[in-house]
Amino acid sequence: MIGSHRGAGATPGHEAPRLLGAVLAGGRSRRFGRDKTAALAGGRPMIRRAVDALAASCADVVVVSSRNETPRGAWRILPDLRPGVGPLAGIESALAEAARLGLDGVFVLAADLPLVGPDTVHRVAGGLGEAEAAAPRREGNPGFEPLCAVYRVTCLPAARSLLDEGRREARSLFEAAGGVTVPPDESTGLNVNTPDDLARAEARLTDSEARLADAGARLTDSEARPGEDDGRLGEEEGAS
Repeated sequence: MIGSHRGAGATPGHEAPRLLGAVLAGGRSRRFGRDKTAALAGGRPMIRRAVDALAASCADVVVVSSRNETPRGAWRILPDLRPGVGPLAGIESALAEAARLGLDGVFVLAADLPLVGPDTVHRVAGGLGEAEAAAPRREGNPGFEPLCAVYRVTCLPAARSLLDEGRREARSLFEAAGGVTVPPDESTGLNVNTPDDLARAEARLTDSEARLADAGARLTDSEARPGEDDGRLGEEEGAS
């Protein structure tokens, strides 16, 4: 079991929900030309990046997929209850599993959003409050990202009804639940559908890691300088 080391986050006055992390990896990657969830982004398979992003805030993490070629690893594969019916069916499967485990909800993350990290997951989950669902805002239509979102298990009946009506899109559940949105960040602005998208993600990840390394070097340098001054001061005092 891949477990949590910190709570999912809570708004003041609200207890943090206990969540099942659910990586949606059931797509066929037609435009990518091969299984994109196994493609490396920043040195890790995209499916691994998604699992890692969820693990810090979720009680357990599963990968929702009925594809035989879905990459295996230190995660449990949860088959779709309705294979081949799209992302809403994946959310239904995750919600049903969360209800079976006695959890409060699911954090759904598409495997092709490699820029999403633990901080984004924690922030979105923390914005749930008393709402039924929460997702980050984004440009375009819809104005939110339903595949980087948290849904309470009470959304399960609505998910089933929508699927029974022939609906497949995840946005329909978020809208039916009256979900709330949280401020956007850059991490949800790039989903990988083609090799060119992956190249852009790699460039963004490389730039981000370079900036973090530079910030770390500056911090280390600033911490070292006072020590050097103290050492020189001690030498001067000792010499006097």
